[in-house]
Amino acid sequence: MRARWLRRRKRVRALLKPLPRRANIHRYPVLKRFAAYARRYPFLWSFRDAPVLRAIYLGSLLTFMPSYGLQIPIAFAAACLGRANLTVTVAIQMINNPLTLGPIYIATYAIGQALMTLLRLPAGNAAVDGALALILGGAVVGLATAVLLHGLWAAGRFEARRFRQRHRPNGAGRP
Repeated sequence: MRARWLRRRKRVRALLKPLPRRANIHRYPVLKRFAAYARRYPFLWSFRDAPVLRAIYLGSLLTFMPSYGLQIPIAFAAACLGRANLTVTVAIQMINNPLTLGPIYIATYAIGQALMTLLRLPAGNAAVDGALALILGGAVVGLATAVLLHGLWAAGRFEARRFRQRHRPNGAGRP
């Protein structure tokens, strides 16, 4: 059982390796300008529940917004302002990449159009309506994704807590 858990942990660490951390943030072209600022604030690197959950919600909302190409700088600013975990916020931005860009924007546009019809929003300029549909659909899909990721995070935390309790030496640690 422990070997399986260690293999899973090793896979997660391999996935997180290319993402910004306190030690390597200066290597990222856009983020290196803010490296000194990022090192001063520990919440950007904390994996406690509050910063991670903020990062999940901020990152999920941002990843489905029509801001491709500016996502990482916007995610950095949102993590700083929202006191969220930077690694998780940036990792969630990787959902939207050149391969998934088209299908994601088509789906969010369709959802946004359906919501606009359902809410009976008045039709105006086609370009404005299209942008509004894309933003509205992105917000809905982003929040739905955030709720799903929140559930997965909670399940992972529960499993980790249970694992620690089962493998704790007798009489050691907190109850």
